Amino acid sequence: MKRKLAVLLTVTLCFGLLAGCGSKKEEAPAASTGTGDSKEAPAEEPKETKSMTLYYSNSTDWADPIIQEFEDQTGIKVDLVQDGTSSLFARIKAEAGNPQADVVWGGVIDTYRANQDMLQQYTSSNVDALKDAAKDANGYYTGFDMGPMVMIYNTELVDAAGAPTSWADLLDEKYKGQIACADPTSASSSFACMMSIILAYGTDDGKGYEFIEKLVDNLDGKILDSSSGVYKGVADGEYMVGLTYEEAALRYIQSGANIAIVYPSEGTSSSPSGMAIVKDCQNLKNAQKFIDYLSSKEVQEQLGDLNRRSVRSDVSDPDTMEAWDKITFVNMDIDWTSSHTQEFNDMWNDLISR
Repeated sequence: MKRKLAVLLTVTLCFGLLAGCGSKKEEAPAASTGTGDSKEAPAEEPKETKSMTLYYSNSTDWADPIIQEFEDQTGIKVDLVQDGTSSLFARIKAEAGNPQADVVWGGVIDTYRANQDMLQQYTSSNVDALKDAAKDANGYYTGFDMGPMVMIYNTELVDAAGAPTSWADLLDEKYKGQIACADPTSASSSFACMMSIILAYGTDDGKGYEFIEKLVDNLDGKILDSSSGVYKGVADGEYMVGLTYEEAALRYIQSGANIAIVYPSEGTSSSPSGMAIVKDCQNLKNAQKFIDYLSSKEVQEQLGDLNRRSVRSDVSDPDTMEAWDKITFVNMDIDWTSSHTQEFNDMWNDLISR
């Protein structure tokens, strides 16, 4: 399996940056509305089926080969709906009571924590091998991979000697209107960057929010719709610097883009991306198998080839990545970020409307 999956990933990634892969979308099948005796029936074991529906926000070029291997191994057909993380959770919320998805995959776990009422509790069979950051004590979600939030800069527009080294450098007048930043109310990676900044500068005295206000002013009204616009914009020379995630930056560097990575000196975060089972889903056993598959050592060992860091304690990061102990991290308080998400969103919308 390991060799087969590696081949699939290699072939797909070789073409991914050149041609791109179209989003592979299929409408989720309608839920059965069968009738029956109105008497409450005793709880039954989930039925064995040969299909499931996955809502995912990951890039199709690397995620689809992983999904294909799951189908090949299990014979379970996976119907796909691909969209942004926030849009997928909005869809799950709208479908409450008649869920169309079985699993949601992608986006930082902060989003899962904030929406756990939509999720089904499940503890993966691989839980003992997972790092603590990838576990939820209540079993509402499981981490899939890890990677720090980073800054990037265009090496043709910014001299290495004068390149930013900290979040604070983003407030420099020379970067006004030259910072690629996605809307954090819809892009989970941008949200994670904003939370990193707030936690680095302080939540109790309001200094974190004050920094965000100054940063928004230096954006000069330029806010991108998606995370991909950030690294593409910096690589194409439309922006001098950007806020993004490590995997995307490494991927573009390996493709020959003129960008460099900065791990902010004040500290950054590395919230795992998440995966979870949708509450009251139609194909529970298959959903559980899929979560176990994604957290298996066989799959996790492939993540280094995708510029991602495994959530398993028995899988090491590749030598091509910055050593974990050389990166400064903030104390990522998931309880705080989850409980202040709406407050932050309201503040952000107020700032950009001024």
